[in-house]
Amino acid sequence: MGNFLKFGLIGLGVCLILFIIAAVVFMAVFDPNDYKDRISRAVRDETGRTLTFDGDIGLTFFPSLGVRLGGLSLSNAEGFGPEPMVSVRSALVTVRLVPLLMGKVRFGRLELDRPVLNLGRDAQGRANWDDLVGRKPGEPEKAGHGKAFDLDVAGVAVTGGELTWDDRRADVRFVLGGLDVTTGAITKGGLFPVKLSVHFDCRHPDARGTLTMEGQSSLDLAERQYGHMDMRAAIQAEGASIPGGKLDGKLSFQFLALDFNKETAQVTGLECSAYGATLLADGTIRGLTDGLEAASADLTLQPADLRAVLAALGAPASDTANAKALTAVGGSVRFDFKPGRLAVEDMELSVDGTRIVGKGTVERGGSWPRFTAHLDVGDLDLDRYLPPEHVADGEASKEPVKSGLMDDTVLPGKVIRRLDFDLDAKIARLTLGKAHFSNVAVAARGADGLVTIDPVSAEAYGGTLKTTGTVDARQGVPVTATRTEVAHLDVAGLARDVTGKSEYAGIADYSSSLNARGERMRDLLGTLGGEFSFKLSDGVFPGVDLAGLARSTHSARDRQGTVEAAGTDSTRFGSISGTGTIKDGVVTNKDLEVMAPGLRADGHGAVSLVTRQIDYMVRAKLVPTGEGQGGKSSKDLIGVLVPIHVTGTIDKPHYWVSVREYVKALGGVVVDTVGTVLGGVKSVVKGVGSALDRSSGGNGTESAQPERKKFLGIF
Repeated sequence: MGNFLKFGLIGLGVCLILFIIAAVVFMAVFDPNDYKDRISRAVRDETGRTLTFDGDIGLTFFPSLGVRLGGLSLSNAEGFGPEPMVSVRSALVTVRLVPLLMGKVRFGRLELDRPVLNLGRDAQGRANWDDLVGRKPGEPEKAGHGKAFDLDVAGVAVTGGELTWDDRRADVRFVLGGLDVTTGAITKGGLFPVKLSVHFDCRHPDARGTLTMEGQSSLDLAERQYGHMDMRAAIQAEGASIPGGKLDGKLSFQFLALDFNKETAQVTGLECSAYGATLLADGTIRGLTDGLEAASADLTLQPADLRAVLAALGAPASDTANAKALTAVGGSVRFDFKPGRLAVEDMELSVDGTRIVGKGTVERGGSWPRFTAHLDVGDLDLDRYLPPEHVADGEASKEPVKSGLMDDTVLPGKVIRRLDFDLDAKIARLTLGKAHFSNVAVAARGADGLVTIDPVSAEAYGGTLKTTGTVDARQGVPVTATRTEVAHLDVAGLARDVTGKSEYAGIADYSSSLNARGERMRDLLGTLGGEFSFKLSDGVFPGVDLAGLARSTHSARDRQGTVEAAGTDSTRFGSISGTGTIKDGVVTNKDLEVMAPGLRADGHGAVSLVTRQIDYMVRAKLVPTGEGQGGKSSKDLIGVLVPIHVTGTIDKPHYWVSVREYVKALGGVVVDTVGTVLGGVKSVVKGVGSALDRSSGGNGTESAQPERKKFLGIF
């Protein structure tokens, strides 16, 4: 046994010596540089390209068999400039000896120093590598191409690499430079460490910066499977094409699997941070090379200051009434995508403490996609997100003529005819215009030019509100129809929240059925028609003391001129009720009835919603009552009608009495000065009659009177 081992070792030594002698002799008599021209001619004959050796070719035998190239370049395709398509300053490729002696190819470390790759596409879409790798459709693969390649490399080291992409068809050009890549041993399906760093400089789009990446990867070339684990990447970039002009982002994921045979990709534990926001994702994709077939993901946005994010992105600042609005936004959602359909499920958002849950879809439809949404919202203070001018005392909506809103298009027919949606939303508590609502429900649908709202409902201040309506643009100009019901609304609570004052009181009931035609606000108001009814019970009407004005008029019956109501006056009433009609934007009421302690009144008149002018008369008289407001000084007034004019505008109503008319009333003359006005209303646009063209009634003294308060838009 010992002799056998002894002679075996001797034989192995002799073989090694013979191999070394053969290698020395081979190196002495064989020079690979003698074959440069032959190799170049073969490449030119096969591809039409020129392969240039800029340095010597060297051979290595120990510890690995390999080839070292001093410099190499391959010319570009015709029409892509003089720069080589591929070049390298030096390269080393080795094969490990022991596996080679066993009939297996196992590469040693692959080293590339300053490899340069110039890729491009001309204006016709032809790439500069098409002549090298292109194969006509249906052409069979050459023999041997189907054999699986068993990849085994001791490692890869790339230093100073550069990649240029010049797409003349899309006018895009970028350069990746300073590419450094190092890996560990690469085997089929095995994990290996990888580290990469590169800087880039793009002309179109304008962007430049650096990218670093580190983690573990795996390759299976035969099965076309690629995996990456525990990857961490960082990017710093700037340029005109970078949102906000500057980017400092980080990306990491636990696992990314790419399977090009199955055309699938899967990522888990993805975390992307940039611009002050962090997004988490887990998802899958099907369709990598032949077009996207499906995608699904679970997304989570960690709480972020959306205002700061938008500012970092260079977006305009959000002009909201509350400076802290949109500073705490986060949530999660799941989406599923297939060509033609995007479904959003399990959405749960938190916006400044407001919880929003829901789901929805976007589907390919006609000219516009079809949208569906079902939302459930907690406590929502919408005033926080409106522009400041829409919240401050309602000033923005007081005079639409001055603010230009009258000529704004609010119902564009072309848009309505393209809408296709289905919306259902519930809001537990809503604040809008400083008013508070609860159990708000909205259901709206639109298709083929018809939008239906059925209903918008809410509870507020001890009462209920409900509106239904349609906007029909199927025949051209939109036609709008609405029905509104308000029941048992506490006016005092509403007024206190909206105005901050306690001047109003009462329980309101209101109903209306209205219709209009047009796209602009002016057209809608000018064509508004329908009917309405209202009743206010047990309340206070500010701006005028009807009984007091009657007494003041009686006291001034021997004088000339008018008697004005004071701005601080008010009337306590048991009820105010009436019905009315609207035609061409003119509101007409003929049966106003006021019942108050010691006072009865009726009224009639008109209001133009276009010019916002008022021509109205209230005929008040004192009545006997045990708890009346008349007192002893009012005995002479019992049963006498006092004609109180209401003129001016909706925003600046004037309450006044003509002493001369009152004296006539004492003599039995019936005062009804607005009859001719009501009969002469013809056109809102051209004017609503001589009375409605006036900003005040009586004589010229009323126009200089101080502003009067309106009562929730009724006067």
